Amino acid sequence: MGDFVGFIAAGNILLEYVIGGAAVARSWTSYFATLLNHHPNDFRIVAHSLSPDYRYLDPIAIAILAIICVMAVISTKGSSIFNYIATIIHIAVLLFIIIAGLTKADTKNYSDFVPFGVRGIFQASAVLFFAYIGFDAVATMAEETKNPGRDIPIGLVGSMVITTLIYCLLAVTLCLMQSYKDIDVDAPFSVAFEAVGIGWAKYIVAAGALKGMTTVLLAAAVGQARYLTHIGRTHMLPPWLAIVNEKTGTPVNATVVMLAATAIIAFFTSLGILSNLLSISTLFIFMLVAIGLLVRRYYVSGVTTTANHIKFVVFLALILGSSIAIAIYWASSDGWIGYAVTLPIWLLSTTGLWVFVPQARVPKVWGVPLVPWLPSLSIAINIFLLGSLDKASFERFGIFTLAIIVYYFFFGLHASYDTAREASSAKQMKNVEEGAVN
Repeated sequence: MGDFVGFIAAGNILLEYVIGGAAVARSWTSYFATLLNHHPNDFRIVAHSLSPDYRYLDPIAIAILAIICVMAVISTKGSSIFNYIATIIHIAVLLFIIIAGLTKADTKNYSDFVPFGVRGIFQASAVLFFAYIGFDAVATMAEETKNPGRDIPIGLVGSMVITTLIYCLLAVTLCLMQSYKDIDVDAPFSVAFEAVGIGWAKYIVAAGALKGMTTVLLAAAVGQARYLTHIGRTHMLPPWLAIVNEKTGTPVNATVVMLAATAIIAFFTSLGILSNLLSISTLFIFMLVAIGLLVRRYYVSGVTTTANHIKFVVFLALILGSSIAIAIYWASSDGWIGYAVTLPIWLLSTTGLWVFVPQARVPKVWGVPLVPWLPSLSIAINIFLLGSLDKASFERFGIFTLAIIVYYFFFGLHASYDTAREASSAKQMKNVEEGAVN
């Protein structure tokens, strides 16, 4: 899709990792406080002169991120072993939460099953979508995987299915233990166990949560550094970010820069601000990935005919346009007439792409099934959920996107052009040396 779209995507991927790490680091502080019988905000410094969303300063979040940085820099293999052992412990804690929590289940808490209506469900879905970042980090480890063509899809799909199931079980358990009105925002499970009379369980829960969030931060640190390394190789960002330490075999510069940015955000920004902004970035990226999949399958330069190229662009534009229209109508109206127009357009556009445009590329090892239906549905759902988020989050997202666009045109574009030209000259010289060019 070109350097420009690629850079916008890369910038948002980096944003989601920075904000995601900041959100988890602040949650780490909250659970640490409950483990020591304190209120989640007790270990934060209150700066009364700042806005309520930014006044709770979190030095513990910075400390845990510094420790994670050292672990990620020392060794990828060591980090993987730590994560493997910690995951086994984490699964045991999750099973304990579900089993022990269900022993205190009260079905009366489900009497008001959809308190905020259907619209509330989708608004919540849009906000909690940030919980799904990190799965894509599996793909960044392809260079360090023995059989990436087989192992990466298994790792991605398998982990996503398992995690989604666990998410649902935990949500069911929590809402059966406590009314949704009483759930604590910062440390929900620890407070819920104390509320139902199993005070001792909150220590197991808090310890398990701390361990779980530590492994999340470590996995994210490893993944986000690889993203920055790949971008540094294109010279769209300073190339020193792409340097891999010979001794440790890890991208030290990229790791330190990403975690420093994460620590700055984690120090003062509240979880609510982080989750909304993070969800916008994640939904936007997932939509771009779905578009990228369609482009990859249906367009190959020199293979796709002009007629098929035009048809593909038209159908893709109709899919995007109808999806945006559905989201806008959802956000601005409670009627149904708009859906009667926009949904058939989306359906006919996807059908047209399926019937009238042949795929130009066949996956060699593994490919997403049900193309174009699955990526088209992904585009529609991601854009639809974007329509459920608040205006302030879009404003923050717009400011960030504008900043990376300015950077791209003033710095990244020229640097990547020079790099591509140098690479082309080097390749031509290599061909001359090998006698391939007269």
